[in-house]
Amino acid sequence: MILTQKCGGRNSSFRFVNMHHLPGLGGWCIFIRVMFYLKYMIMYLFVFFISFISNIIAQQEGDSVGFRVASYNIRYAAEEDEVSGNGWELRKKPLAELVLTHQFDIIGTQEGNKQQLQELKDLLPGYSYVGHPYGGNGDLHNCATFYKDSLFEVLDEGVFWYSETPDVPSIGWDATDRRVCNWVEFREKQSGIVFYFFNSHFYWRYNIAREKSGAVLVNKIKKIVMDAPVISVGDYNSVDSTRQIATILQILNDARLTTEVEPKGPLGTSFPGGVFKGEPSNRIDYIFHSSHFRVCDYMVFDDTYADGRYPSDHLPVSSWVVIKRYKNE
Repeated sequence: MILTQKCGGRNSSFRFVNMHHLPGLGGWCIFIRVMFYLKYMIMYLFVFFISFISNIIAQQEGDSVGFRVASYNIRYAAEEDEVSGNGWELRKKPLAELVLTHQFDIIGTQEGNKQQLQELKDLLPGYSYVGHPYGGNGDLHNCATFYKDSLFEVLDEGVFWYSETPDVPSIGWDATDRRVCNWVEFREKQSGIVFYFFNSHFYWRYNIAREKSGAVLVNKIKKIVMDAPVISVGDYNSVDSTRQIATILQILNDARLTTEVEPKGPLGTSFPGGVFKGEPSNRIDYIFHSSHFRVCDYMVFDDTYADGRYPSDHLPVSSWVVIKRYKNE
């Protein structure tokens, strides 16, 4: 289940020299393998423990419910990735395994095209999704929110664009392509609690579009959500010192700063476009939340497959959140 690499032998996923033929390295290879398994076992047990304890706390608090949310830019199916050995056909199963292994209940994805989303759904039994294309160029990219059918019911959903005219498909300010936010109003089936989930992808290259997008998101949340609970995730293409992130923090909280336990995983969440190995750089993927939520953990998952490749050129960020019934329901 865990995405792993094996050292040596016919079934090796690492492309190493056959280490068993090198004197004195057999034991070292076994040690590396054991440590790799141990790393992911500890992470899995930590996720399970947080979920278990949070559910107990939620039951003690009465009308509360906990679930795991995530944001994941899954990288569109680029032709150049096929050439570099990182094509979607190779990435899709490890990516789905990551989602299932870490038990994401709701996950906001960015960039996937229609075929990718359908193939991912086929690999995620028990999940459905609500998605909207960015528009333009054959509607190649989508913001799509996957969720577990057994846990959540969709009450309403919609989309807006990051531009001066957010209610119609449009390109904003100095951007060169359309960017969107898809939002979903969910009802958690067991408790009946209603909340909103916003899933965004900000423009990446020029500053004005990114700065203005923060204000569009805040205004839309105020208009659509009003005083209801809300989670807002996405690839914001912005580090935390930017004006657009400061604007969002005027009404929402950053899960990495409000988590009740120390954040786990790398600080950075992204790589240069089409890079699937190495150390992540900037933190540009976020989970924001209203004050209705407690954040029990914050994790950036760096699972790999094959010879140390990541399933995407972004790492998924995830939090276990607990929400109490609010008075306006």
